Amino acid sequence: MQPINVMIRSASVIAGLGVGISMGCLNVGPNDDHCALLDGDQTCAERYPGERTFCTRGTCGPTLGRDGCVDERPEDDACYSPCGGGRSFAEDAACLSGSSTSTGEESSGTEGSSGESSSGSSESSTTGPMPCVANEDCPDAAAPLCEPVSGECVTCDAFGAEADAACAGLDPANPVCLDGACVECTAAAPEACMGMTPVCDDATNTCVPCVEHDQCGDAACNFFTGACLPNDAVVHVGPGQTYTTIGAAVSSFDMMTEGTIIVHQANYDEAVTVDGGRVLALLANAGDTPTLALIAGGAPQITVGDATVLLDGLRLSGNADDVGLVVDGGQAWVDRTRIVQNSGGGLVAQNAAELTLRNCFVGGGTDVIGVEVVDASASVLYSTISASTFGMTPALSCTTPLAVDVRNSIIVSQGGTSPDELSCAAATIVATATEANVGPFSAGWFVNFNGGDYHLTASGTSAFADVANWNTGDPSTDIDGDPRPSIDGTADHAGADVP
Repeated sequence: MQPINVMIRSASVIAGLGVGISMGCLNVGPNDDHCALLDGDQTCAERYPGERTFCTRGTCGPTLGRDGCVDERPEDDACYSPCGGGRSFAEDAACLSGSSTSTGEESSGTEGSSGESSSGSSESSTTGPMPCVANEDCPDAAAPLCEPVSGECVTCDAFGAEADAACAGLDPANPVCLDGACVECTAAAPEACMGMTPVCDDATNTCVPCVEHDQCGDAACNFFTGACLPNDAVVHVGPGQTYTTIGAAVSSFDMMTEGTIIVHQANYDEAVTVDGGRVLALLANAGDTPTLALIAGGAPQITVGDATVLLDGLRLSGNADDVGLVVDGGQAWVDRTRIVQNSGGGLVAQNAAELTLRNCFVGGGTDVIGVEVVDASASVLYSTISASTFGMTPALSCTTPLAVDVRNSIIVSQGGTSPDELSCAAATIVATATEANVGPFSAGWFVNFNGGDYHLTASGTSAFADVANWNTGDPSTDIDGDPRPSIDGTADHAGADVP
């Protein structure tokens, strides 16, 4: 028989370890500190943090550490003592499951009259369960995961390459390991972000709604819901593109479907209607300002019926006898768009329509209204709205509006006297420049007022400075992409242009 390298004093423990030998076979002095007699792996981990964290039995040969602690888990279960106490591996398995097991048994030697074994006295003890056997045993949020080998509550970093999988197993809503904590997402791992929260906010590592089209790849952001439109439903219109007219591109989408139309530089002389429950974005191609004109008139350039339309970067100008945009019962979110020099006026929202204007220039022709709200709601932010008139035609007019909110904007009317630029008593006007607070109208405020260019001159820069107040959630840029303030409560220029 091969000699073992540990002598254990208790005969009962020898019997419990299954060592069927005589005392003459032991070749090393007594070792009461052997991990197999104590708490197994836990004892080794306490003695040698980060190394020699596995406990072997004293029956496994002279190549093992004298106190049983080794660097690697023994391949043979008969040599492994994870819980110690002299138990067999099967009994250790019960211990790992949380069951208490006697750690000592009587020896099989001949009993004397006192009932004790002839080879020594009988000893027994009971140890408690390991610190954890499942994540449920780790209530501390600082160490919420149970590491199965050590039986310790740890952070997700302890799982190495499997850290994300460990987090997903702990909480599917937070499947990413970041600096030892399980979080919902990171910029490099945004897979959990979808639906109406498709973007990962790296500051909070949470999924949030989109607020910029650029956050949705080639597709657009539906600002009404915070969801990205489908990335597999993007078409291009313009010279050399799949479609040569915007109307054809719109018709390529079935009713009740969603998609994005990228509009390339060109003059589009057509009337376009979007209805049928469609959700479509018409976005100017990067660096372009395509123009929709209706030289012969007879209809608006764009009509939104029972649909949702998002416009960005277009110019609706040159209609012979109608407005540039009508929102008739649907939803329209209009960004960085110029709706100017249309003989019938700028735009109309009616019949319970919902309109949002941000960073837009809106003005009609002579003696026509810039923005008209009839039985509808409108939100106007950082926009310049005007009326060119020889009489008293208002820039903003409302008839039984559902709600009208105007903030950080410019509302002026050439001709007449203040406050004729406003004919909307129900409107809420905040941090907005009107002739009532900046003085009588001056065409010199703008680069080319009659031509529909409402960029500010030096005079306008002075007149409209510090009128607006930028708040978190407001546009980060102006109509041209120039930056706005980024600190909540910062004073800013009113209107669509930051000079």
